[in-house]
Amino acid sequence: MLNVKTLSAGLALAAGLGFAGSTFAENAALDFKLVNKTGYTIEKVYISPSKKDSWGKPINAKPIKNGDHLNVKWKDAAKAQDYDLRAVYKDGGAPVWKSLDPTTFSTLTLKWDKKADKTVAVKER
Repeated sequence: MLNVKTLSAGLALAAGLGFAGSTFAENAALDFKLVNKTGYTIEKVYISPSKKDSWGKPINAKPIKNGDHLNVKWKDAAKAQDYDLRAVYKDGGAPVWKSLDPTTFSTLTLKWDKKADKTVAVKER
């Protein structure tokens, strides 16, 4: 059985940026499931607005094992915009995906593409 972890993404991130007044519907549109199908454990996940130059704190409290997922829930202060996502592996590898719009997907699956020799992000609605 999958080990489900539910955490709040954008916590200090959104609050620290001073976003105000988003509605519940707007925030729900940003929520998504992050699935790890890389074959490896992801130690830390960071999400930051694309326009920001720092990552802040990781959004996961525990590592995400292969086959597990993390439900990313946004705080009231979050706004629809493009975000960058960084996954950090135990061996130090840290792929980054830029300009992700969470309103365009409900599931983001990270997979290892052996042929391309890199981790890819597959968006699903």
